[in-house]
Amino acid sequence: MGADPLSVVDPARVKIVFLPVGRIRHSRFSNCLERFEQENVIQLRDVSPDSRPHITTFSPLAFPDGRILLDIRTSIPPAAHLALSPFELYRQPFVVVGVADSQSLRHDAETEGQGRGEGGQGDLESIVSDESVQSLLQERQNLASQFSSALVHHVIVVDYDGPNQHLPRGISAVPSLARSKTTTIKTVMCDLTSQLLAEMASFARSLQELASVDSPRVPRQDIHRPLARYGDNSRPVSSDPDQQLSDGHRNNHRMSMPSHLLANLGSRSSTPEGRPLSPPSGRQTPTAVVNGTASTPASPPSGSAGLSRPASRDRASLQGFGSNSLTQRERNKNRGRISIVVGSLYLLAGRWPDAVKELSDGASVAKANNDHMWHGKALDYLLVICLLYAWAGLDFRIPQLLHAAMEKPGSGSGKASKETPPNSRSDPKGVSGAPSRDSSLHDLALLLPELVSTIQNLYSRAWTFSEDKLPQLSFSDSGLRFSKLLVTIEASNGNITDAVLQQIVLNSRTPRGRAQTDVVTIFPSKAEITAFLFRSFPSPGIDDSLTVADRTRILAGIASILGELGYHRKKAHVLKELLEGLIPALVEARKRGAAEMGLHPAASLASLDVAVTGAGHIRSQIPYGEEEKGVQNFLKMVCSAYGIDLALGNGINSQQNASSIEDHDAAASKKVELIIQRAIRQVSSRLSGSLDLKLDILRLCINICEALPDLEGVLEFSTQLLRTAGSGIAPGHDDNHGSPSLSIDDQLRLWNNISRTLGAARQLGLEHLAADYWDEFLVRGIEVVPPASNTPVPHAKDELDSVVKSSADTSSGPFLYNAFGRGKSAERARPLVVAEEEAVFRVTLQNLYDFDLEIESIRLGSKEDGYDAPAQACTIGPYRTQPIFLTATWSERGIGNILGCMAKIRGCGERWFPIFNKPWSFEPSVKDLQVHRNDQQPEHPPQVEEAPRKKVTRAPQGPVSSSLSLDVIPALPNIVLKHLSLSQSAIMLLEGETKVFDLTLYNASKTVSADLILLTFEDSTATQLQNAMGNKELAAVDLYELETAAARKALRWLREDDEPPPIIEPGQQMTLRIEVSGKPGLSDASILVSYGHLGVPRSELKDRFYTRQLSIPLTITVNASIDITRTDLLPFNPSFAWQNQQRQSSRAQPSSATKTETSSETRRPSSLSSRSKSTKTHNNNYNNENRFRALLSRIGLSPNDKSHCLLCLDCRNSWPTPLSISIHVRPSLSSSSSSTSTSPTSPKPISTSTESSKLTYTVHESLLPGHTKRILLLLPRIRLPASQTRRPIPSSPPNSSLAKKKQFVISSSPKESHATQLLAREAFWYREHLLAQIHASWTEESTQRTGVINTRGIRLSLQRGMVEAYKLPDLDIAIALALSSTTNPTSTATTLGDGDTVEDVEQIDANTYTVPLSVPLTLTTTLTNFTGHPIRTLLRLQPRRHDVQHAHDAHYAQAHHLELDLGRKLLVHGLLQRVLPVLMPGEQRGVE
Repeated sequence: MGADPLSVVDPARVKIVFLPVGRIRHSRFSNCLERFEQENVIQLRDVSPDSRPHITTFSPLAFPDGRILLDIRTSIPPAAHLALSPFELYRQPFVVVGVADSQSLRHDAETEGQGRGEGGQGDLESIVSDESVQSLLQERQNLASQFSSALVHHVIVVDYDGPNQHLPRGISAVPSLARSKTTTIKTVMCDLTSQLLAEMASFARSLQELASVDSPRVPRQDIHRPLARYGDNSRPVSSDPDQQLSDGHRNNHRMSMPSHLLANLGSRSSTPEGRPLSPPSGRQTPTAVVNGTASTPASPPSGSAGLSRPASRDRASLQGFGSNSLTQRERNKNRGRISIVVGSLYLLAGRWPDAVKELSDGASVAKANNDHMWHGKALDYLLVICLLYAWAGLDFRIPQLLHAAMEKPGSGSGKASKETPPNSRSDPKGVSGAPSRDSSLHDLALLLPELVSTIQNLYSRAWTFSEDKLPQLSFSDSGLRFSKLLVTIEASNGNITDAVLQQIVLNSRTPRGRAQTDVVTIFPSKAEITAFLFRSFPSPGIDDSLTVADRTRILAGIASILGELGYHRKKAHVLKELLEGLIPALVEARKRGAAEMGLHPAASLASLDVAVTGAGHIRSQIPYGEEEKGVQNFLKMVCSAYGIDLALGNGINSQQNASSIEDHDAAASKKVELIIQRAIRQVSSRLSGSLDLKLDILRLCINICEALPDLEGVLEFSTQLLRTAGSGIAPGHDDNHGSPSLSIDDQLRLWNNISRTLGAARQLGLEHLAADYWDEFLVRGIEVVPPASNTPVPHAKDELDSVVKSSADTSSGPFLYNAFGRGKSAERARPLVVAEEEAVFRVTLQNLYDFDLEIESIRLGSKEDGYDAPAQACTIGPYRTQPIFLTATWSERGIGNILGCMAKIRGCGERWFPIFNKPWSFEPSVKDLQVHRNDQQPEHPPQVEEAPRKKVTRAPQGPVSSSLSLDVIPALPNIVLKHLSLSQSAIMLLEGETKVFDLTLYNASKTVSADLILLTFEDSTATQLQNAMGNKELAAVDLYELETAAARKALRWLREDDEPPPIIEPGQQMTLRIEVSGKPGLSDASILVSYGHLGVPRSELKDRFYTRQLSIPLTITVNASIDITRTDLLPFNPSFAWQNQQRQSSRAQPSSATKTETSSETRRPSSLSSRSKSTKTHNNNYNNENRFRALLSRIGLSPNDKSHCLLCLDCRNSWPTPLSISIHVRPSLSSSSSSTSTSPTSPKPISTSTESSKLTYTVHESLLPGHTKRILLLLPRIRLPASQTRRPIPSSPPNSSLAKKKQFVISSSPKESHATQLLAREAFWYREHLLAQIHASWTEESTQRTGVINTRGIRLSLQRGMVEAYKLPDLDIAIALALSSTTNPTSTATTLGDGDTVEDVEQIDANTYTVPLSVPLTLTTTLTNFTGHPIRTLLRLQPRRHDVQHAHDAHYAQAHHLELDLGRKLLVHGLLQRVLPVLMPGEQRGVE
């Protein structure tokens, strides 16, 4: 991994800067950098020492076990960092490496060769030995000029496969990865290290020649200078002869060199003798290495014998040389500082024993002279050396100076200065009394907390008791490094283990957790470490030298360490401070940059970005946003600290994820699951933590991205702000909790910001840049919109058979299940879609924000192939659910599944949206709420392990996505109405009238024929009748009447019985004839044409089939014609029938007929004569009298036709023209007493037999408009058996199909007594027979229009005795009077009052006899049982005196007691009351 900038061993790392030179691609440069970063540790035993004997100060042979740590970078440190040198010498880069591309060199050489006419092909040696090498040397010289403070300037040619002997000194070649060995890169790095160690010798000597070294003081005005103050001036002339300069090149010399070196620049030669002298011989002798330790010779004096010091040297000191009259204390202080600086060089060079020696000397001097700042720095370096010893696996002794540093000032400083450090010259072998590595590590762990605190206290003391003011940058960096060290060791229970050392030095990340060791070390707690860490917090106003970048880096380091400690709230607070301090600087920098480029400060992001990258410059090598990735990662880390889950905006967007979901079923399910998880995480993240803080952090992130400018970041954080502020739920229809937590102005501002950013991205050519939509619940429902007229309906084969069999039956009811009726099919689990036809879907979209949502394209998505769903654009208004309509077409039959929609919202990428049709919200309990972060597991477990306990966690219930399954059926025909013979689809009828019209159907399909056509009819009376029949309190008679009226259809299809099934071929037409009847209450009707395509004969149909339905509406006007306003049924005198029978028998016997007729005429009772006279008086109309006489003459013609009743009908003409009425009376099947009719039937055709023709008659009447006329009809009385009259009243007409399909219905009408129910049933069945006997019609003579009169209005009232008048009694009683058998007829003559003589009993009427007086008579009573059960009878004769002459005298009639006095009028012989034997069914018995 890369070097940790917060590592405590950062002072031991040598900074190496890699820079591209010439033309090189970014990818090749990055690959080269990755290869070199792998070799970041160089052992001194692998480094070849320089062959020159006078520069062996830092020879690797002195300490072969040493290691040099390399920190490879691609940029020069800021000037504020370089200004800390030599106090912190490690901050400046010592090596600058230029990286060149061999392919670019070859291309340039070939181009130049072609220009000279030498062709484009040549060997590699000739190519790199001429202009290419010179260009590389020039690039190296440029690096030396530009970065003069560096010690080594080198150029590396990558992917170079030629011989290395052609490359001069300072230029190295790196073969390609395929031709490289495992040690290739390491060899190059060792060579660079060898050059660096050689140059360090000269650099160290120049440092030792300095008279004084000041502490770092960084004025604010010098912070932004491009060159460092000390790192440049202290750099002597390079020991490389190729880098020496002549007197004539003043522009190329280093202006920051010390003046004494510049003064002698012209006298130096290019020979090695002209180089600066190396340290004394004692420093040149390599040390012996024993057990990993080494000893060094004695140090030389601070001066140099080979160089003279001009007077100008004091005036050109780096940090300001002191005066010539320095006191001894100041000189000692400067000597200690130089020792510390040289010790830091030894530390960088891997010569740790020499570093300990120099640092110990310097620290002792600094402590003795109260130089607190440098004292603390020496202790810092010594601590680093101890850790490096332990990391290298070497035994070491903790310097006594580290122990003495924790003592109070003045309590032993002199003794501490006299202590001999480990591996010093007094212990040449370095093993005498050296403790083991483990014991030293244990002691170091115990010493470490107070040691780092002492170092920081020394830095703080320098602010108070001296003029040296340690910059905040150095103080904060030291505190961060020490805090990071404490955190790392604290995670290991306070023990410094090998894993901890690897992490400290090499930044090797190991799984976090406490090491299981037996050694328990008392170590500072997390709270104490946090308190120590916050001492590094840069307070504003204390040091104005701290730049914004340094302040940002320090705060970021503090936040990182707090995150490792698990203090995420403190971390979030620090990050918020970081952002608040960073934004003003970025905005100010943007304004300055815009002003320098001649742009307005408020210029657009696109203008600023184009200006920064150069006019007309196109980023071809570095992808857009690569420079801002670090900033974006940092901002994401800040958001994560506040519980903002930025991962919600990843994984669903982009073109890769917006691919069609119909490719793979598993991919579709996975995407839906990801979206559901995102919805749960969004709501969970919103409910945890402070929402206002999250919104503030996101606003800060947006401001930073706008100031950079970072278009991708602006989009990402703007959409995240909308997502975080949104409710994240799917509210119901009545739920008002879905509004976001932002004001309308803020929402509009964010939306405009997204639009403006996308416009800038389009101007830059970034077409792929898009935001991620912020609401997962865009699609709230999808449903199929059924077409109004051609919706497919599925049917089974048995449904077709039943319909075909009953196709001729027009009396089927509209309220039962009809497979081919409109809207009668049951609800289906899957809607139907016809293949090759466009289906329309209603899609409900949700927008919970207060701005218009512009959808550029949206289309339906399915996981099957073979469907086409065109996209369309729409706009969803603010805060609403809005339906839109989309279409899709399937090419073949099967099962289709609509899983959601693929939508692209303006400014957002195209993505998938599942269907969430159910409301959803997530409201966890308070105990379930916790801070939601990406790193849910803490960095370190708690120090005290808790006993595991069972915890029941409730998994959050996420939203449930749904899908729409469809049945794609085969293609169907498309029937349309082409012609209708009715004008404007309207017709006018009278009640009972029938008309016929034609309709023409056309098959608009081009491929499918309609081989199944069925017609069904509906009318407006159905609704009224259905509502009426819905009343469960209706009586059975009323319910029967309603269902009978419903069974009478107003329309009928006229077709022959033997006509083949109709077929309409594609593009053909067919004409159908329809009959319509005038029905009361009919105002409109519909013809439902059900059609489909079977493809096989109906008998071979096995599978389900589908039909469509064409509805043809009709407007029907039905006017009233003839209404029956009143009905009455009266008993009729049977004498007329008896006379007609006597007249008929007299014709058969002419001799006696005349006598009988004469006697009948002359002896008719006065009552009948008076009734006849009264009838003649009231019927003045001759035609009416003749019509009634003809009617009377027809009764009694049948032997069984003895008793009649009179039916009176009051008919009214409601039509404005005269109408003629014809009422046809046909004989009843039950008119005879022996009738066994069981059930009424519909009127049958009149029989042509002689008897039937005599009994059938028709009454004609003419009615004027608005007039009412009474029509009299004579009907023979009938007798129905009790088994029929007691049957329950049916719930539907017997002959209709409704009776066969009627379901069982329980009536809730009020309960009646059994006798009442029997009477009602008897009246019902007699009424049915009555209605079957008559048939009425009307005719309009002027137009010849005819119709039928509805006689269902005739009712038989029980209270008025209408049933008794119509039915014959079950027990027939007939009385006959004759002379007694013992009487002599000749002696019985009696003279009547008019002179006539009565000799015998003579019957003159049905019930009237003429008898002689005082003659014994025999009275015979005949009983006939017409029931089906025996009858027990008690015969009682009750004579009554009736005076014909006083029949109409009211006063006489009142004397009723006179009528009962029969003693003087009638003499009775025998009993008038007797019990008769049982009268069996059908038995007739006479009693005398």
